[in-house]
Amino acid sequence: MALKGPRPLLFLTLVLLAASLAQLSKGASYRQFVIRHFDSPKTRAANDRIYCNRMMQSRGLTRVFCKLRNTFIHAPAGQLQAICAHGGTHVSLNLYDSLESFNVTTCRALPRSRPGHCRYRAAIGNTKIRVACAKGLPVHLQPTYLP
Repeated sequence: MALKGPRPLLFLTLVLLAASLAQLSKGASYRQFVIRHFDSPKTRAANDRIYCNRMMQSRGLTRVFCKLRNTFIHAPAGQLQAICAHGGTHVSLNLYDSLESFNVTTCRALPRSRPGHCRYRAAIGNTKIRVACAKGLPVHLQPTYLP
């Protein structure tokens, strides 16, 4: 039985729209990873607390709410991308551990932080990292090894 009327066309339109959005979100995931976690070379600041306050605000991580925790990785983009290939060890599903350690700054929200007045403390370290990969690119940073 063939479908009649505008419904097949509507169905096809919705399927194509969903496929297009899925393609866009895959690209956006890596872009989002870069916005949230990439800072190389490390942005200059008078101290690490000021660094966290500025970076969290400039990356849009304090607009709706004060993101409780975020880590910035201070390494070239190519090194981060390599974790999903020859620069990492497959852990499970789409998770990979880096073979080398990276300089990182982890920012944690202070008590009583609120949008517009988010304040952070910083922890710096040199550690391996674990990322989730999609299409050979990092899309999520796992807090497994972070300071």
